[in-house]
Amino acid sequence: MDPTEQYLTDAPPPAGHGEWDEELAIDGSQAEIERRLHEMPARIDLTVHEQNGQPRNEDKNDDDGQGGDDGDDGGDDDDETLEARIAAVSEVIDLTGNEPRRPRRNAGRPSQRNPQIEPPNEWISSYDHNGLELKEGVTVEIVPIQHLFQASFLHIQMVIRTESGVVLRGLPLTRARCLRGRLPRLRNEVVFLLQIDEDDRRTDETQAAIEVPVTNVVKLRIFHITNKSFPEHRFPPEIYKNYAEIEEKGVLICRWKYRLVYENAAKRISRKPPVEFIIAHITFEEVPKSRFRAPESWRMNTWRGGKVRGGDFNLQERDFTVPVTVVVDELEEQNNNNTEEPWIEKHPIQQYTFGDMFCGAGGASSGARSAGLRIRIACDNAKGACNTYRYNFPEAFLCEEDMYDFILQIKGYTLRLDFLHLSPPCQFWSPAHTTPGVNDEANIAILFSCHELVKHLRPRIFTLEQTFGILHPKFEHYFNALIHGFTQHNYSVRWRIINLWDWGLAARRLRLIMIGACPGEELPPYPPATHSDKPRSEDGIKPYRTVKRLLAKIPPDAEHNDELHDPSTRPRMYKPRWDPRAPLQRTITCSGGVGNYHYNGKRDFTLREYATLQGFPVDYIFKTPQQKRQIGNAFPPLVVKTIYTFLRQWLEQKDHVYTVGEGPIVSEQESIEDDTDADSDSGCYVEYLGERKIAKQASIVTIYDSGGSDDGMEIDATSHDGRSPAFCIDAFQSRILIDLTGPIELDD
Repeated sequence: MDPTEQYLTDAPPPAGHGEWDEELAIDGSQAEIERRLHEMPARIDLTVHEQNGQPRNEDKNDDDGQGGDDGDDGGDDDDETLEARIAAVSEVIDLTGNEPRRPRRNAGRPSQRNPQIEPPNEWISSYDHNGLELKEGVTVEIVPIQHLFQASFLHIQMVIRTESGVVLRGLPLTRARCLRGRLPRLRNEVVFLLQIDEDDRRTDETQAAIEVPVTNVVKLRIFHITNKSFPEHRFPPEIYKNYAEIEEKGVLICRWKYRLVYENAAKRISRKPPVEFIIAHITFEEVPKSRFRAPESWRMNTWRGGKVRGGDFNLQERDFTVPVTVVVDELEEQNNNNTEEPWIEKHPIQQYTFGDMFCGAGGASSGARSAGLRIRIACDNAKGACNTYRYNFPEAFLCEEDMYDFILQIKGYTLRLDFLHLSPPCQFWSPAHTTPGVNDEANIAILFSCHELVKHLRPRIFTLEQTFGILHPKFEHYFNALIHGFTQHNYSVRWRIINLWDWGLAARRLRLIMIGACPGEELPPYPPATHSDKPRSEDGIKPYRTVKRLLAKIPPDAEHNDELHDPSTRPRMYKPRWDPRAPLQRTITCSGGVGNYHYNGKRDFTLREYATLQGFPVDYIFKTPQQKRQIGNAFPPLVVKTIYTFLRQWLEQKDHVYTVGEGPIVSEQESIEDDTDADSDSGCYVEYLGERKIAKQASIVTIYDSGGSDDGMEIDATSHDGRSPAFCIDAFQSRILIDLTGPIELDD
């Protein structure tokens, strides 16, 4: 007998609220990981082994403690080799969907699913099948669909008579336990399964419907859709003999929908992995019957005590307003509607608050501040990173301590944030991590702290950034437990792999980006791509930022005034030159990145150049120790600014607030620069292109590298015969094709 079937048959009758706990995972590994998630110790020793009083790292690239923003290195393997190791992922990862999303042409597209009913097929209002009346709005149990998460139920949208027989078109549902731990395994809780094509502009309900032969129907089921939290409207357990009877006869409740987004129909049909995953709570508008609805404001009040429209920080008073907790027992006294709030003015000095966990040197905080957010609290325990963070963010309350100590510290406080960012250490999940390390257990435990942070800080919106390696099948149980940690608190979440140069970074960096929204808050979409190798002015999409463009922002006198910019003292190299008029093809890591060096081929990048390519302002201060590690670990501020500008505007729209005056709030310190090049005015004699000082005299362009005058080259920039230097681009950097036979562009 199947273990699940035996468990259902032999189980004693449920008795009382205690029996509403989750079902056990059948998979032993999953069960053990989920046990660790739920029984997390109040305090766990995360310190590394010490030697001579100093922390001993696994290797030269290991972090001390939690590790800063994202900890991307984990080894010295070539990025191209590392990606090949996870290219065969079958279900949870797709590295091909990183191009900016645009409408696609219809040429070659498979025939559209769920077309309008045309003769000889006909729509019929109802159909009697073995005494069962099948019609729109009825939910039936069906023969499980193995490849669709064991979908066992169908919510009928229409009944269609075809030449081959009667079929039912509707939305499939599966039991929550069939999502492999991503949702709590609550008995008789079911989930809508929506397979969506990005290039299909029809509604989810239209394109995600499936067709099932009427012969696959098993029986009718009582089914309700609600946006109320568990256990509202659940079956009364005392009237059933055992769990098997509950599953066969008990009411089915749907509170969630699982949305799998494919690049196009061809990818979906060929069983390619989705490019995006969304687990979203049912909203007020999606509940058809009024008695199963709860106002979204009530759901938010229940979870976090309400919200302050426009942000809960008042810059003038230098204080945080305190949301008023609403009595949650008065649901029936509230209007059973979701009436929109009137638009109000947002004071120019009012800001949304932001928390930065595993903050590192402050990459996320730098971008969030530039996006107009108020940095309220941060936590990390890496000494050098905290030194840097404390210097650059004096307005923030920095907790330099172990994350579990921090969680214990905030348990007694009612601390609420508008936004929370999480960048847990990722060395263990990195595809470069091929051998066990001394910090592996600590990194695993820290991953499970994320849901505790959300539980205590209760942000309206959270973001999480992590290596894409965590989506490898061997880490599936851990990743599912991470998602479970958020959904158990009724947070809606979405995740997707993004190449960060689509959001303005000048270097290749594939990251898993997750967005979550609290109960009562609508889940925001991802910001649209801002940059592309095929820019389109009508869409506002700019060309990819290039190495040359970013390095041009470094002041010409930085070598004399900036201790992080010392090109003349860099160790000498003898490597091929490469053209900087493209993004950096390799990821910047804690050690700089395998294969990364200055485009003149004679030296490594300086720390200031690495920081600038990583998206930091050119005057950002990095304190010792481990400055290069701080830079490589960071979540790039340029990217964070793009994300959080979009999310801030999203909340302003949802809060119905507007600002009188000039646009969004500008941070108290210098914001990150825009796309404009840092070249001098057209009348100037000298232009600085990164480290190349260009002197213009007639048609002759002379390029000098600050690393040494012997690097100078003279070329005719205007003659038809004038050619740019015969740069030898290395094979990896040359992935973006650039014409090296034309003249050097003095201004792009």
